[in-house]
Amino acid sequence: MVAAVLFVLAGILNLLIAPPQRVFNSFSDYLIEVILVVAFALTLVAIAGLHTLHLQSGRYGRLGAAGSFVTFIGYALIVLVAAASILIGGEALFGVRLLGALAVLIGSILLRAITLRARVVPWWCGVLLIVGFLLGDIVDTLIGEGSEVMVLGILWGLVGYALLSSSRAPNRRSVRVSSV
Repeated sequence: MVAAVLFVLAGILNLLIAPPQRVFNSFSDYLIEVILVVAFALTLVAIAGLHTLHLQSGRYGRLGAAGSFVTFIGYALIVLVAAASILIGGEALFGVRLLGALAVLIGSILLRAITLRARVVPWWCGVLLIVGFLLGDIVDTLIGEGSEVMVLGILWGLVGYALLSSSRAPNRRSVRVSSV
């Protein structure tokens, strides 16, 4: 949920202060990039939480584990590239960023399907994961560059809420009714 707030904050700052640039010219450029690095790092925590929750369902399987792993690796690559960009002072390792984005796309397809199949979190989480990236691109085109992270923030915020709700819900499998 913190990642979601940071994504939305970075998107708002991008729209209000300055569009993203290839070279960082101001404190705000660095600030936005640091916020995004932290948000993407916290997204790794959300993916790990979703993976753990799915493992407990028994409907996860190898495809689900592969989807979580590939998605996790993709976001980890994006975190590393964003951190390198901060250190260099501009966009760095563009090819690695594209590789990370491709891994997120492929892994998310598997993760989305398993999220719908496992039914551990509400069905709309799987649907959000399916339409979120496309919706982010559409919003980015209509509103402005950088606004896609706000959609990403809303998506991961809702998934985070579902994860927290699912982790607080009583375990229905462990409840036994006695016939005494």
